[in-house]
Amino acid sequence: MELYESMTLNGEGRNVERLGAFVAWLISNDLMNPILVDASGSSVARVRMQDLTGADFLSTILHGDLSPSHLNELGRGFTNSYFVSGQYAEDYAACRYEGEDEWLRFDEISPKISAAFRQFNQPKSALREIGAKILKFPSRR
Repeated sequence: MELYESMTLNGEGRNVERLGAFVAWLISNDLMNPILVDASGSSVARVRMQDLTGADFLSTILHGDLSPSHLNELGRGFTNSYFVSGQYAEDYAACRYEGEDEWLRFDEISPKISAAFRQFNQPKSALREIGAKILKFPSRR
């Protein structure tokens, strides 16, 4: 089974908060596999209400692993572009919050993930140029 990353709880490689924040963002933005959402609906709802952390969802529902099968097609594309590339790790490392409240950490990293998602999901610039040419109005004389 292909994995993006597995949860590590101890040592220098501890990633549970970083990975949990990303999972919470994926859930909050409807990028999870619909079959998984149907099977674990109450836990998904609890994450969206910030009653269950992304790390808790990762450990209990996803059994500590984030894999492509957990995501829908758009979620896989974005995760490959942003998470696998290492950009998410860089954005997360730049976060200043170091306390225990995972939702405060999520509040800091979420806008960065959302900005990366908007950039990933926007139409390619060549299409905008074609649209601009089509919509060009004749000038007045």
